[in-house]
Amino acid sequence: MTAFNINGQPSMEAHYQLGQTHGPQRLYDEQGQLLQQTQRIAGLQDGLTKTYFSTGKLMLEQRHSAGVLNGESVSYAESGDITAKVPYILGKRQGGAVYFHEGRVIRQENYKAGLLDGDTKDYTPSGSVALLTPYRANVVHGTLKRFWPNGNPMEEVIYRNGKPTGSIRNFDVSGKETAATTAQPGFMKNKKKMMKG
Repeated sequence: MTAFNINGQPSMEAHYQLGQTHGPQRLYDEQGQLLQQTQRIAGLQDGLTKTYFSTGKLMLEQRHSAGVLNGESVSYAESGDITAKVPYILGKRQGGAVYFHEGRVIRQENYKAGLLDGDTKDYTPSGSVALLTPYRANVVHGTLKRFWPNGNPMEEVIYRNGKPTGSIRNFDVSGKETAATTAQPGFMKNKKKMMKG
């Protein structure tokens, strides 16, 4: 079956079985440009789905199983560069997710059952780790570390259930420990602002 926009351009092409979409399905914009192609079984997405920019360039590849994300989701910039790879199992993020900017890794995350769990790493433009944030069930828990561009430690603070405890350990650019300061509740927000510039 093909559905059309008012201007006569196709808006959707789909196959049906027993009243439900079954087989390949394509969606188009008002100019007839392909926006998405997917596979459906008994009305649910099942298999590879590709979503496109209005320019026709690939924007997103996802795999579904019985209507839920199941497999690696890959996002693209219009340039064709990969911007993210995120693994899913039965609709929830699971495993290592990686984010890119112009071909370089800018962030790595770990997930368990859809929640951040493990070390999250943010990277500098040169590729060194700028910030290491430990998570447990989506809450910062463990030793958060910030690094100088040369890879030496800059600051360390211990978190327990999302709250900083004790003192912040400070280091100079050579890695030598300097005077400690008291950790404040807004420490994480300030770090994120500093990371963004």
